[in-house]
Amino acid sequence: MLLLVVGSAHGFSVAGPSASTRHRRLRSPLLSAPASQLCTAEETVDGTQPLARISVCQYDHLHFFVDKLQPLSHYKAIEDRLNEFAKVNATGSADDVGAAREAWLALGPSADPAAFQVHGRDLVEQMLYAFGWRITAQHEGRETRSLLLSTVDPHGARFVVTCRSEAGGAGTGPSPACAAEPDHFARSHLERHMSSHGGAQGVGVLGFEVERGELEAVVGRYEALHPKLVAGPPLLHPDGTRVFEAFALVAGRALAQTAPSLTLLGPFPQAFAYYQGEPGSEPDVGTRLRFVERPSEAEGAAEGAAEGGEGGAGGAGGAALPLPGLEPVDFNAGVVAAGEAQIESTVTGNTSPLLTADPQAVLTDRAQVFLPTNNALSPVGHVHWYLEEIGQGVQHVASRVASLPAYVQRANRMRAVTGEGVTFLNIPRTYYGLLEPESLVSVDTELRRDGCPSGLAEPLALELVAALRAAGPPRATHVGRAAGGTVRDTSTPVPRTGLLDAAGALSLDADAAAIDAALGGVVGYRDAPAATREMVGRVVCRSVYVNLWKLLGPQLSEATYLSIVRNQILIDVQGEDVLLQIFTSVVLQREPGTEAPFLEFIQRVCAECRGAGGAPQPIRPGCGGFGIRNFLTLFLSIEVSKAMLDSERAAEQGRDAEAAFHQRRVRLFTDQLVEANPVLTEISDCMTAEGRALDAGDADAAAEWGRRKDRANLALAECSQKYNRLMGELREEGWGDSDSAA
Repeated sequence: MLLLVVGSAHGFSVAGPSASTRHRRLRSPLLSAPASQLCTAEETVDGTQPLARISVCQYDHLHFFVDKLQPLSHYKAIEDRLNEFAKVNATGSADDVGAAREAWLALGPSADPAAFQVHGRDLVEQMLYAFGWRITAQHEGRETRSLLLSTVDPHGARFVVTCRSEAGGAGTGPSPACAAEPDHFARSHLERHMSSHGGAQGVGVLGFEVERGELEAVVGRYEALHPKLVAGPPLLHPDGTRVFEAFALVAGRALAQTAPSLTLLGPFPQAFAYYQGEPGSEPDVGTRLRFVERPSEAEGAAEGAAEGGEGGAGGAGGAALPLPGLEPVDFNAGVVAAGEAQIESTVTGNTSPLLTADPQAVLTDRAQVFLPTNNALSPVGHVHWYLEEIGQGVQHVASRVASLPAYVQRANRMRAVTGEGVTFLNIPRTYYGLLEPESLVSVDTELRRDGCPSGLAEPLALELVAALRAAGPPRATHVGRAAGGTVRDTSTPVPRTGLLDAAGALSLDADAAAIDAALGGVVGYRDAPAATREMVGRVVCRSVYVNLWKLLGPQLSEATYLSIVRNQILIDVQGEDVLLQIFTSVVLQREPGTEAPFLEFIQRVCAECRGAGGAPQPIRPGCGGFGIRNFLTLFLSIEVSKAMLDSERAAEQGRDAEAAFHQRRVRLFTDQLVEANPVLTEISDCMTAEGRALDAGDADAAAEWGRRKDRANLALAECSQKYNRLMGELREEGWGDSDSAA
């Protein structure tokens, strides 16, 4: 699996090779060579002929191929209703779901949030409802229909979504531009992508932009280094001089002032992204890369002046439309293992020309390309099954946002209010923290106050934990979700045995008063000084996010920590830099249980760095890391979600033994997460320290940190082998014949 992060962390995870008998030979993603070779200053062919240097190659768009699109009017009606809803329900707070639901129903009919399922959904609708994206352009052709989905940020992610014309419902008919319809909207590309991926919907093209005048250098590199990957010569899309002018205008003119037909993007080649076997063999034609060259801003300004237009935004709030033929529309603006699944992870990347200390500039920079690559090393697990069912290609897409907790909270809230949008993967609470009796026996210094003991006697600590487990659950007020992607009824209590579940996870709805009341029956607590009782309350409350606290300390507020846990966000740390991640459930899934792509969103919190003179230092690209701690958590959460769904289905059909078997799978996965967490943290810390030592020129310190990292990797491998064995034993044992006998 390849995770590609481009610019402001727009990324694409691409399923790579499997170690199964069907996928014995490692497959070489084209990006691992040509894209990383694009910006090489000194490179030659056979050591003699120099290759032209490419200054910038940045993310531009993704091209999805899907079964069906609704008419544009359908989506615009959704946008209008969402805009109206925002006016009448402006607060958007997490605790007013009931009132917000009433306001939504007052605007028209609605889906039932409790009946939400992840399969059979419309990707365009999901992005509109969950994340506030908007449709900014369309194409109506003879063979296909396409829509352009854009974020509010003009430099943000853009999805071109294409379906067959006859599958799209009533449209407006072919546009004037389709007399010379661009090749990229030909139905053959959709058919080729789906036929190469088991008929599945997904991302067929990764689009990049190169600087004006540098496209021929890109073509030259492909022809010299990977000639078999070239799908054809560069295509020029002439449609008369006006169209050329219109194309130039979209780089610097507002939507309302652009010409209706935009068919001269300039030449762009398409190259296949994968070989079928070793490099140099025949290409895998299922996924393409597209390199786009646009006119310079100066050319755009000159054309705009000649046409009498005004300077301003083009495309989605300032960006050029990604493909010719799109017409603007109005819009309101290491090796880790999970059970038996083993994955090998490495990271490569280019050097971005951007050097800045401005966080906003870093957020919108699209020139940094990172290539964390994950390869499946075993014939089990979600990467393996994706390859078996769909084949190699784009598995998930990542976009960077300014505030991930707020972004996810909005999506969860909108799903609970409208019954539409997305759900996210279930992350075991063990990832965030559990209440252990030891944390009450030896209390962290910062939780103690004057008059507090250093901890409680062990018998009292055990009694307090038991009391919390026995206490009645509080009334749930937050937006939740069940394992199968359905949304819980937020007006009823979440089923629990008490404030504390069997694993030690505290209810997210337990406040200080509820905790104090639950512990009031314990004599040792009731008779303790007020300072001691308050200390106990602080320990219990922090248990919700204690693992995160050990990583970040006071860098985040308690409210932020709780929001991260409530919205099931993942955290990775390198030094003082922080990476926040979350993964949606699958999108474009036709039937339950089948493989499909999913989405990722990230936030990077970069530490402020200053030089010796106090001047701000450039922000390090990729600050916060690439989720190395979270690779295992991601795989585990996917496996846990599947196991929970399998258990749920078996229980619904009365297959109790099978349901219990899948619950044992869940327990093994969560046990592995608990055991691996400190080891993953050690690896991340060692990598950070090793990098800093190298930057400081301290080779000896770097070597020592490298040796320490190697020891941690060995410990992780031992942990992986242990749970590989345990999961294999469980799988061999199965659930017997109890259900069939019954």
